[in-house]
Amino acid sequence: DPRVGDKLAFTGSVKDEIMDIEVIAQRLLKLLKAFYTERLCERYGLTDIKGVPDHELLEMVAIKRGMLLGGGVADTERAAVMLLDEFRGGKLGRITLEQVK
Repeated sequence: DPRVGDKLAFTGSVKDEIMDIEVIAQRLLKLLKAFYTERLCERYGLTDIKGVPDHELLEMVAIKRGMLLGGGVADTERAAVMLLDEFRGGKLGRITLEQVK
């Protein structure tokens, strides 16, 4: 099941080198946006993220954290690494990957 694979990747149980780190970070942002919007916005200084595509959300995080390449382009790879490190380190708070239905 791809969702199980994503959750394993979020927690670091699958090596980051095996999967595209930016894709994993975008999928984590999608989950955080759906269930932990307030915490996500507070941590990264974001506002009004409803309807923002996941790849743009990663760019917004990169820009807010000052992770820029030449020409002011967002360094999404660096932001993805930071996001996953902070999630795995518990800096986003207590988060569950399984939702009760």
